[in-house]
Amino acid sequence: MNKKLLHIMCGALSVGLLASCNQNSKTFILEGTLSEENNDSVYVVFIGNENLVNDTKRTPDDTIVVKDKKFNYSLELDYPTVICLREGLEKKTSRWQYDMVVVPGETAKVKVCAEWLEVDGTKFYHQASYISKLLANTRKRDSELMKELRGKSEAEQDSLWNEYDKILYDRDNKSVDYLISHNSEEGAFIYTYRYTANYQKASKLFDTIAAPEIKKGRFAHFIEYALEKERQDKEYAAKMAENLENTAVGKMFTDFAVEYNGKTTKLSDYVGKGQYVLVDFWASWCGPCRAEIPNLIAVYNKYKDKNLNVLGVAVGDKPEDSEQAIEEMGVNYPQIINAQDNGAEEYGVQGIPHVILFGPDGTILERGLFGDGVESAVRKHLGL
Repeated sequence: MNKKLLHIMCGALSVGLLASCNQNSKTFILEGTLSEENNDSVYVVFIGNENLVNDTKRTPDDTIVVKDKKFNYSLELDYPTVICLREGLEKKTSRWQYDMVVVPGETAKVKVCAEWLEVDGTKFYHQASYISKLLANTRKRDSELMKELRGKSEAEQDSLWNEYDKILYDRDNKSVDYLISHNSEEGAFIYTYRYTANYQKASKLFDTIAAPEIKKGRFAHFIEYALEKERQDKEYAAKMAENLENTAVGKMFTDFAVEYNGKTTKLSDYVGKGQYVLVDFWASWCGPCRAEIPNLIAVYNKYKDKNLNVLGVAVGDKPEDSEQAIEEMGVNYPQIINAQDNGAEEYGVQGIPHVILFGPDGTILERGLFGDGVESAVRKHLGL
């Protein structure tokens, strides 16, 4: 699973006459209020770039002080960008963070609720209102399904995942249907592209649906960026699909090497050496990965004297963060640190944790194991 910011600007305020926006102005204005369950606080602001990309790891660019449940903020901008609002000065004490597109010459009126922002305002934000409401109507069930998935059997999970996929499919199709009949609304287009779960294909949104004034307007640079990114993503997806086929169950393992601290470690240092090996692709920042690790430790401790080994492969992670997590969680099986994309790409892994069971000769026996399925697969192949 990749890191992701919580993009949940759901709902829309009921408003009367909207203030007009001045598209020639460079000033973006944010007018905010808090719902009753929220208290006055300080928000930190991270400002992104013209590709609507934001990096919340760096030092905040600004702060917003909330007083009497109200706040105002403005930015001078040459182009649309994105800002992330995070409650509190320290990330570890923050309850939430929100990512929102900001546009010069526009005013966003937001209400901070318990778990989302209600957003409306001048032209851009008002155009996004319908899409925002559409997302709000399904997001609650999204969250419920994610909670229900925990601790369920594989058959029960399949049913829940089918419901989840249907919600996303129906929601995204409704968004596109709306855009077809509102093809000059840049707010609705940008909102849909950034906030629907599957990011409806940019080629469909921008190439075949959007009116010319959107393609050549304020978001022209971002649209070009999105189209190019999609082309790259398609190439990458094709490559990953090929890799997944080449490492399917029944195939011999594919080796890879990782450099760290002047040492080269290979998968073949562990796999194909006469033992059954569980390989876990994980990262310290991945909550489900950390939730799976105690299970892997238990399986390792139970079967390590019965010809089983476990190997962690830390991907997309800072080595120091991986090492800290290993120490904190008491991981006692070997690790390949600083793998980044190595291994995950070769095995077509697109979400973590991803656990693969290899046979003593290096044959791939099982893929996508988790929970009770890990021990069940181990016992089956060990003949226990």
